[in-house]
Amino acid sequence: MWHYKNLGDAMFADTELAKIKQLAMATNAPLYVKYYAKSGLHCEVLLYFSPHYQSLAALLGATCCKAPNLDELTVL
Repeated sequence: MWHYKNLGDAMFADTELAKIKQLAMATNAPLYVKYYAKSGLHCEVLLYFSPHYQSLAALLGATCCKAPNLDELTVL
């Protein structure tokens, strides 16, 4: 099952992204990021966890979701 976590404004998400990337190093599977602009100048960072990361997603309070379109995502 896929999960996602909204990390909020991209200008402030770097620290949390680095922390999550460090936690994910033990798993040999990619994490995915989507930069989503609702409106205006700023965008939000959505982090997607593949099924390999179910325990990490649960630890971080990520929300279950259907599999995203990988063409719209960037590997972290």
